[in-house]
Formats: sequence, C-alpha cells, structure tokens
Amino acid sequence: MTYCHQFLSNLSSLTRFRLHTGNVNGYTQLKVRRFETSAEELSACLDLQLTSNPIAADFKENSCLLLCDNDHMDNYERDEIKITMKVFLSAWDVQQIEQAVTSLKEQLKTKDIEVLILSFPELDLIDGESEDDEHLRWFDKVKPLYTYMEKLVETSEIASIGVSDFSARQLKEVLGHFDVKPSINHVRLDGCCQVPPELQALANDNDVQLLVHNDPTPFPTNNIFKTFCEIDSGCEKPMCSPLFETTWLSRYSVWVRKRSIMTSKGYIVQFIRKHD
Repeated sequence: MTYCHQFLSNLSSLTRFRLHTGNVNGYTQLKVRRFETSAEELSACLDLQLTSNPIAADFKENSCLLLCDNDHMDNYERDEIKITMKVFLSAWDVQQIEQAVTSLKEQLKTKDIEVLILSFPELDLIDGESEDDEHLRWFDKVKPLYTYMEKLVETSEIASIGVSDFSARQLKEVLGHFDVKPSINHVRLDGCCQVPPELQALANDNDVQLLVHNDPTPFPTNNIFKTFCEIDSGCEKPMCSPLFETTWLSRYSVWVRKRSIMTSKGYIVQFIRKHD
C-alpha cells in the first residue's frame, strides 16, 4: 500500500478531523523559498510533510493530527510570547470561529490569544442589487460574527480583533457600530503599491494598523485535500475523489516579544466528509 493510500485509508472512517502542520519555520526547504501566496506555502508544506514524516498513528473522530513536533514552544514562558491567528471562514458561521479558536488554544496549550484576525467569506452576488443594498446585506452577515469576537475579548480569550480586506466604507461601518474596535485591517495590494487614501486616513484617525498580507481571496481551502492525492501517483480514483471539504482554516504566528523573532508559524485546517 502506498503512502497516500495508507493515509486516505486511515481517514476513511472519519466524518470530521483537523490537520495541524506544526511549525512551518522548522523546515529549511520552506524557509529558503519565496511563495507568492500563503496557499502555495501551505501546499508545499503538506507535500513535504506527507512524503517525509511518519503518518500520525491516532486517527480519531474529530481529532487534530499534528504532522510535526511543536515542543520547541516550551522554551518560552507564556508572557514572553505573542500569539496571532488569522481565520479563513468558508461560511458566515459563528461556530467556525469558535472551533478555530478552541483548536489553536488546545494545540498551543494556551488559555488566550493576543490577536484574532478574521477573513470573512465572500458575499454572494444578487443580480440587479444596488451597492447600498449589498452593503446592508453584507453588514447583516458581519454583525453576529463580530459580536462573537467581542465576547471573546470580554472573556479575555483574545486581546484584540482584526479584520481583513475591508474597504473604507466597511471599516467605517464596523468602527461606528461596535464597542470593541478592530486594531488591524489586513490588506492585499493587488496591482498597486499604495493603500487608498480614504482608507489610510480612516485607519490613522482610529488607530487601526493597515498590515499587508499575501493571502489569496478567497483562500482556496477546498483544494487542500487534493494535495494528499497528488503527492503519490499511485493514488487514483475512486480512492482520491474528494472525500472531504474544508470548513475553516487558520494560520498562526508565535512571536518572542522582546526580540521580535517569529519562533513558530503553522496552519490548522478542519475537514468534514462530503455528502453525496
């Protein structure tokens, strides 16, 4: 049985599981490469890990499979490090945020996270809908998700909230409505090198950091499972038909505070079995 067949066979009885890359920075082969997007980095990481690492022995329902050692984080006290995470949602679902945050806390053995940045799903387009109506519909979708993040701040599970790819109008709406203001707006500068002046001014006036990212929008999460099948040419249909789809994906970074060094970076992806 090939590596790929064995891996998929171990997953065949599951309906839900999570995959944790562990520390991507631990791989010299990845550190020396330049990736255009974070999706390319994740794909290369899984390719490397699933062809070189022993298969995780414990395939349990709703478990998290750690693909490499993460013990190096024990070298630091909790107050010496800062944890940031970005969650990519596949649906406007509060449970996806809850699951992602809970999973990261369990994997990193921490009670809290300093920064949670949320990448909201794309809004379905409606033919003939006005720009104002689309904005109102978008904000109705955002409200319950942002409200949940506010509760995480109130319970000290996270310290601050970030958003991703918000326009000036969207950021202004959130700033004016919620008590807990976003501290970060993750922006991707496709085809240009400058932030729109209106967005820059709004961020400056409200102490919102504009940080540039290289995440594709939307993140191609449902292509991740295909990586398992492409690794080994011996894996062919129907074994390699898409058995699972992704519900959410998170990327985290762990920084050493006084030294501004990233000691760890990794990805966690949740998969659920596809229904025929």
